[in-house]
Amino acid sequence: MSDDLNISDMAAIGGRLGPLYDDLCQTMLDVDTAPLFLFSKGSPRLVEVRDKAVTVLDRWAVEEPNVVASIYELLMDVLQKPSVSESLLEAVTWATHSKLSIDLFDNPSPDSRVFAAAPNLIPLLDESGLVTVTDLDARPWGLHTGNYAFQYHQLLRRGFGSNIHYELIGTVLRLAKQHDLIARFALDDRRLRYKDEYEEWEERDFWYGRSLVAEDLDNLSAVGETFHGDPDGGTSWLHPYAGLSVRWTADGPLKGVEIEEFMPPPKPGAEWVFARYLHAIRDTERKAFVHCDGAVKAFAAAQYPMSQQGFRTRGKGDRYRKLFRIDGQFPTAVWSELACSWFRGNKLILEYFETAT
Repeated sequence: MSDDLNISDMAAIGGRLGPLYDDLCQTMLDVDTAPLFLFSKGSPRLVEVRDKAVTVLDRWAVEEPNVVASIYELLMDVLQKPSVSESLLEAVTWATHSKLSIDLFDNPSPDSRVFAAAPNLIPLLDESGLVTVTDLDARPWGLHTGNYAFQYHQLLRRGFGSNIHYELIGTVLRLAKQHDLIARFALDDRRLRYKDEYEEWEERDFWYGRSLVAEDLDNLSAVGETFHGDPDGGTSWLHPYAGLSVRWTADGPLKGVEIEEFMPPPKPGAEWVFARYLHAIRDTERKAFVHCDGAVKAFAAAQYPMSQQGFRTRGKGDRYRKLFRIDGQFPTAVWSELACSWFRGNKLILEYFETAT
């Protein structure tokens, strides 16, 4: 929706709001509010800064009615509310809200907003920027500690931008408790949310594949790569994934598996391509998995492979951000559930599990 405002119009609105615009965008992050719900959510922090912004734009509409009216008229009908100021405010926040910055791949800083507010979490950070949540009040929608309900990383959101992927997080937490595993997650250290602002949003959509029971699972000679391609090359809005690679390797009694999405060619002007990745280790002697982690890779769009053959030589990516991890001993059914949940929305992961059983 940010395309409805050109750069000059966005600059005009932002310039009129001044520091209020940054305050509003930060508060929307903190209380997890998308522009669509900017005027329907009642968080006191949000209401305060939102109303101040509307007052500023109301004043602008009086002082320069022609300028404001010309911007309003360019908006899509769905964004044209009875209040001109509310319409402009919702429209301009879409640009910031929908942008996925490459800075999301940076590891958290101990002096970031979250870790400055909860220094007790700093010793729980690992080298990948994950927080060990074992024995903490970790819930599918947030990590509760002190007066806060911290949010999980932006890349742990559905489609990287919607609601938090609570099914995956809840699965990791449940399985960690059932099988005495160590669970780790990446937090969004940009968002400072208080407990009284905590909310749970449910979106019913289940992605569970069949558990792998193939005899080759513990066969050390059964290695290699399987590639599942989408017939439409990932061009369908419902299935925007061109392929899925599953590669098994062996190292002594351990077998490793890496799963990665192959994305369709990037759109003109795109700077980055984001792809989900999963890695797991199986101990063939114990006939159980002992490790699993999920991450997102970022590739420079100009160098991203355009074909399946090119995908095989894609490399490790330009940026990499690990988002969750579990360690311990857990059965095959647990791993397959995690894999299908992490790759939610990609029908090719279900296809792989169907053909591998």
